[in-house]
Amino acid sequence: MNVSLLLAALLVFMAVAIGLDQAMRRVRAARKRYQTVIAKQGQQTERLRAAARESLTLGREVRNIQRTADLLSEELIRFEEEMHQLARPENRIFVLDERRGVLDRGWLVIVDSAGPQPDSRQMPPWVGSRRFRVWAADEAAARAKVERRYPPDGVYLIQTIQPLTMPTPANSSG
Repeated sequence: MNVSLLLAALLVFMAVAIGLDQAMRRVRAARKRYQTVIAKQGQQTERLRAAARESLTLGREVRNIQRTADLLSEELIRFEEEMHQLARPENRIFVLDERRGVLDRGWLVIVDSAGPQPDSRQMPPWVGSRRFRVWAADEAAARAKVERRYPPDGVYLIQTIQPLTMPTPANSSG
């Protein structure tokens, strides 16, 4: 009986040893899977941190670009308003004659058009005041040039004649 008991104990010991070996293999495999999962988690955390940094950087850039776009839009609106102010009819100066003599200087002549006359079927080219740039040696010559073009027959009236204070463009031929 001793031998059978010894044989049974040996079988039980072998079964326990095989079970323990399988359990240890499972524990080692689980540890390896756990370490792999932890490593992947660390890599994923680093990727998320890098994405978060990039997202913050892009957010700052978007805000800076939006601020710049808003400033440019405001500036554009301001320039458009200024352009409309400058383009008003009362700011226009029409050039009556571009021929300029050696002694001529610029004159600003304001001519008023009274509008259509009751005895005339013709409409004047404008109603109200217009400013003309005229090159002449003196005020009388400037008046004569304007009256040749717009005779004072009741339709046109010269309001003022004054020296032109705007700078003349430089001669580009040298």
